[in-house]
Amino acid sequence: MDNDLHIPSLDTILKNGWDIRDGDTALIITDTGIGEDTLAPLLAKKEKEALETLGCNCTLLTQQIKTDTDYLDQSIFEQLSTLPKGAIVMVAVSNNIGLIPAGTIKNFKTFVLERDLRLIYSLGLSKIRKENWNIFADAISFDPTARLEELKRMKYILDNGNHITITTTKGTGLNLDIRGRKAHIACGLHQYRSTNIPFGEIYIAPNETKTTGIVMIDGTIKTLAGSHLLKDDFYLEFKDGRLIKNTSKELRDTIKTIKQTDRNIDVLAEFGIGLNPKATLIGNTLVDEKTLGTAHIALGMNTVFGGTNSCSYHLDQVFKNPEILVDGKILKM
Repeated sequence: MDNDLHIPSLDTILKNGWDIRDGDTALIITDTGIGEDTLAPLLAKKEKEALETLGCNCTLLTQQIKTDTDYLDQSIFEQLSTLPKGAIVMVAVSNNIGLIPAGTIKNFKTFVLERDLRLIYSLGLSKIRKENWNIFADAISFDPTARLEELKRMKYILDNGNHITITTTKGTGLNLDIRGRKAHIACGLHQYRSTNIPFGEIYIAPNETKTTGIVMIDGTIKTLAGSHLLKDDFYLEFKDGRLIKNTSKELRDTIKTIKQTDRNIDVLAEFGIGLNPKATLIGNTLVDEKTLGTAHIALGMNTVFGGTNSCSYHLDQVFKNPEILVDGKILKM
């Protein structure tokens, strides 16, 4: 693929999922990219074209690449602050979007949602290798609204469930308590107010003190250095919600580093299920955690989706071919 993206029916996908109408206001935020790592500005361009096709009043703003501790450009923050309620904010960035530079709220997502804006975001795009851009674009072309009733069914089961049991032929045997927790659908449906893209995931924050058992990770690992496909499987063992054994030296080193400043990284914070049939494992969690036939757990932060574990990090670990039971009944996907 040359320096372009072909995303079939992106305008239709956005219209179906986000009820976008002629005259809506949209702000797209991207960065300059670096060298050949230009996926972020390319995606932002395609998003702008799709939204304008739908009749949106679009503004595309570009800043330099931001780290986790950098601040959003002041000029972008000012335009963001003046958007009318219901406006669309799209983020396509190479690394991170940046922290909010004014007031007490520093988290970008929190700021956007508190202003009743609609948010669609893609972070860490520079980590997707150029040879996988076509796979990424194909995954974006998945229209989840065709499976809306199935997604609602799965959410209803999880929302009203008490326990999840996950097994795999490689030895996973993990038990989660989900009483009182609500599932979230990252499937481009506007009633859920925010989602990342590609679409295609349902996820929940289990009770932070009751997870027990073992999960075999055989898909994608995520550490401070980023994410990649695994050559060798490893397992994580949990007791009372916390990690007690970890056979990945790579992940152990990351956790050791994080624990110097944040001791809550060893809590199982999320269980998610991939539902996107157009996604393929490429070694990047933005795509891999959406892949149909996979599931993932995450360590660390879950306060933004209904959990109580405050942490500065969120590390997804993807595994393949799970069998998932909710209160003893198989969850059909």
